[in-house]
This record gives sequence, structure tokens and C-alpha cells, in this order.
Amino acid sequence: MNKKVTPIRKFLIDRLGMMRTKAGLSARELSGRIGKSKAYIAKFESGDMALPSEVLLDVIAACGSTPEEFFFEDISHYNDSKEILELYQKLNEDNKVRVKDLMKNLK
Repeated sequence: MNKKVTPIRKFLIDRLGMMRTKAGLSARELSGRIGKSKAYIAKFESGDMALPSEVLLDVIAACGSTPEEFFFEDISHYNDSKEILELYQKLNEDNKVRVKDLMKNLK
């Protein structure tokens, strides 16, 4: 890996590699899916180049993910957190207050 890789870029490289692996895609396959040269993703993952934001969004979609999931801090809990938020959003205001109070007391 390129020694000049910043912590932010390292996060992007690691997260993209994880998403790509989860999607069952090689770097070459992913490059093809987004219409880039065979080595495009490999160059990014090695730290040799940056990805424009538009390309990153294409990569995320090609891996079957969303920007929300990609940037979620603890991705191993993304689905649980998403489900909890969806359930919470369906509650009426009184029940939302009750849930917040309950959660504060569980700390």
C-alpha cells in the first residue's frame, strides 16, 4: 500500500474491500461493472489513486450497498441499527418518548 495513504483514505480502501468481498466480486469484476479498466479498483485499493465521489457512489451501488451502509461507523451492526430505526419511526410521538426514556435508563 502507498505510504502516503491518509487515515480517511485507508478507511475508504478498507471499507470498499470489505463491501467488494461481501458482494463476491474481485477487483477486476467490480472495475468492469462500473465501466472502468480492469486494474482501476486494484489501483485504488493499493492506495495508488483516489476515487472521485461519483465513482465511489457507483462502486457502492455495484456492490449492492448504499452510501448509508458504506459509511456506517460499525458496519457489523448496520442491519440491526437500521431495523431499530425503522421500528422507531413507525411509533407515535408518545411511544417515541417512552422508548427514549427506556433507552436512557438502560445505560
